[in-house]
Amino acid sequence: MTEAPRVEVAGLAITGELWLAAPPARVFRALTTPELLEAWWGDAEVYTTHDWQLRAEVGTSWRCEVRLRNGRRHHIDGRVLEVVPERRLRLSWRPSWDASPLTEVRFELEAQRGGTLLALHHGGFRPDFTGLETHRVGWPWVLAWLQASVARVQPGSSVPGCTRATTEDGP
Repeated sequence: MTEAPRVEVAGLAITGELWLAAPPARVFRALTTPELLEAWWGDAEVYTTHDWQLRAEVGTSWRCEVRLRNGRRHHIDGRVLEVVPERRLRLSWRPSWDASPLTEVRFELEAQRGGTLLALHHGGFRPDFTGLETHRVGWPWVLAWLQASVARVQPGSSVPGCTRATTEDGP
């Protein structure tokens, strides 16, 4: 049985959690491999991502391009802050679609019940920053896309297929 992602605002941070029917190694690859990220992160009915530039090495820059369903284009970029293979990925996060402060996204992975418990923490929002709400709406989509993607991948296959899940101004 697939559990829906849980995402909520806790003060000036967004937290989320979901169980994935895949081992931590597969989930970590899905979060750190550009071809896999492009395959699952987005939906033509909402937005798609492409041209991912990410290496799971501390201190490196990362970036992806975002195309909204209305044709607008944006990007998200930042730096890789922490990498613990199969356990943790921490990134600085700066979307181009608003006057966003630099925030931080952390994915924690824990082997559990024959799969992986993923905990999301997106923090660093300011009290006057409306992007908190935009991201609160967006993270459930992202986690659901990831969940569907890793569940469909059979051991030994490389790129997951995914059905994707809208916002007009930004993801």
